[in-house]
Order: sequence, then structure tokens, then C-alpha cells
Amino acid sequence: MPCLNCGANDTIRAHLIPQAFVREVRGDDKGYALTNRNASSFQPSQNGRYDDAILCTACDNILGKDEKYAVETLAAIRRSTQHVVDRTFMVDGIEGDRLLRFAAGTVWKFALTKPHYGRIDIGPYAAILQSLLYDRADSGGAVDAFLMKLHSGDDKSYFNRAPSPERYEGLNFVRFAVGSFIFLVKLDRRPATNLPAAAWLRGSTSILIPAIAFNQIEEGRTVLSARQANGRLDAYLQRVSVAATANKNLAS
Repeated sequence: MPCLNCGANDTIRAHLIPQAFVREVRGDDKGYALTNRNASSFQPSQNGRYDDAILCTACDNILGKDEKYAVETLAAIRRSTQHVVDRTFMVDGIEGDRLLRFAAGTVWKFALTKPHYGRIDIGPYAAILQSLLYDRADSGGAVDAFLMKLHSGDDKSYFNRAPSPERYEGLNFVRFAVGSFIFLVKLDRRPATNLPAAAWLRGSTSILIPAIAFNQIEEGRTVLSARQANGRLDAYLQRVSVAATANKNLAS
């Protein structure tokens, strides 16, 4: 299968969610759980899910530069805001376009991957994202994103969540979570008028982020209830965990 960007013949194992985010969740433990949306079933894993039929080394490395920036930037924000909750905070010195490309790259890979790996349908925006990622084309505001931080009381990351389309304020978005942050990526040419301009990533060097208590949002509630609701998942995580820390190593 040729690379879906450049057509090169040799493709690699391209991680759909960057491996560094998986390692943040896994820590020193020996395993990681890939679950369905409500965590009623799971697959044991070491390094998360990859697809070996979408990207060559060179094209994956282009995405990897912004993925590395996202991993490091989100970790730094977690460390500096671990006690902030139930309010917004401003982060300065951000390369918003790099975070946006990271988010766009994650969504784009899930638009290309196999159905059983969680493929999503984003219609013509697959080509728009590809052009943004590899040609640095300006989407004219049709692609943008904002973040929400999940407050857990520390600077750790406890789960990742694969992208899924949803509607927000009447517009089309794709939502996913990594590094204790929820990304909402707008794939819509219409402007979002009900969100502050300072929250958006495109072209930004400072961004406004709300910090939301872990149990006050869908992703957090799913993680908190998953082990109690699924005995097999709980047994697996206890078996692979060095510290057997509750609610650790969950991906949805």
C-alpha cells in the first residue's frame, strides 16, 4: 500500500495517537488498554494503535515535528496549572499554528485509517487537512481548534481518546483527548460566534483555556467509572500496573 500523502511505496507503522502520549499515560507500567467508547470492552496494548498502510517515514516525520511540540507544550502547561480549576487561564508564548497542525494531523490520520481502527468521516475536509499539513495552506478559518484542560489535581495524564465527530454550537467539530486536554477541531467554514477569540489556536501566540474538574465532563466521568463497571478491565490494569494506580492507563 503506497503512502496516502506522497505515494511512496514503503509505509511504516504510523501511530494514530502519538506514542509519546501513550507513554505519558502508561508511565512505568507494562500495559495500556484500548477500549471502546463506553469502556465495556478493551484490547491490551503496549504502545497504542498504529496503522502500517497510510504513511511513509518522511511524511510521518513531518507530522512528528508538530506532535513533539504538542507533547512538550501540553506537559509544560499541566505542570504550571495543576492547581487551576473551574476557571479559565491564559497561556502565553504558544505557537498556536503548530498545535493546530498537530490536532489536524491526528484528525486526518483517523480519517484515513481502517474502519476497525476508528476511522471517521470528515468528507472534503480530509483533503483540506492534508493541504494544511503538507503544503501549509491556509484554510481561511475553516479549520481551527480550541482546548479544554481536565483538572485532576496533579500534572499527570490518565487517558487518551480517539477522535469522533460532533456538533458544537451548531457547527461541525471533531473531538479528541490527549495529555489531559480535550481538543475540539472545527471543520466548518462558518465562524464560531459564541466562543472568545482568545480561545482559538489559529495564528495565536496566547490562548485562553478553561480548566474543568475531571468528573464534570464526559471523558473524565467515563474514566472514573470504567474500572468499576468492567471487572476484566480492572483486573488487567491491576496486573500490568507497577503502582496499581486507580484510573490509570485507559484509552477510549
